[in-house]
Parts: sequence; structure tokens; C-alpha cells
Amino acid sequence: MRAIKGLVVFLGVLLLAGLGLLGYGLYSKAPVKGTPSAASVAPVADFGQLAVPVPAGSRIEQMMVAGERVVLRLSGGGPERILVLDPGQGKVAGGFVLTPEPAIR
Repeated sequence: MRAIKGLVVFLGVLLLAGLGLLGYGLYSKAPVKGTPSAASVAPVADFGQLAVPVPAGSRIEQMMVAGERVVLRLSGGGPERILVLDPGQGKVAGGFVLTPEPAIR
């Protein structure tokens, strides 16, 4: 019985030490108050207006942000298209035209 009590006390101390180390690790990795984050250090330069070429009759079906890029899914006016815009550079980074695959017979 004495060995079990000693084991329980030892494991309790070990658990508290582990939690203390975990707390210290989280505290030491936390950002210091008042320091600017990486996103606020380098603001994006104003690039004015960007003309994005799209087929006539197209409309934006979906828009999302992927990292530092903006992705537009266009439909209508021909096959569906996906345009990737780079707002930091103020240009169209690329695009995809979605074409149907021929049916397999």
C-alpha cells in the first residue's frame, strides 16, 4: 500500500511539472504586447485600378482568398474560368479555363 501511495504522489508531481513546462512554453512563444505583427509591418502599396480581362456575359460565382492571392470563379460567357489575382503586385497571376472532358465510350 505504501508503494502505491508513493507512486501516486510521484505521478502527481510529474503531472504538475509537465503542466508547468507546457505553460512556460506557451508563455515564452506568445507575442509581446505592443510589437507589430508581420502583416502590419509591410502594407501593400496602392496599385490603382486593375483591368481584369473576362469574357462578355461572365459573372463572378465565387471569390476567395488563398494566402496572398484572390481567386475568382467565373461562369457564363463561355466555359467556366478560374482567375488568380495578385493584389500585392496589382496583376493577374494566372488563370484556368475549365473544359469538359470527352465522354469515354
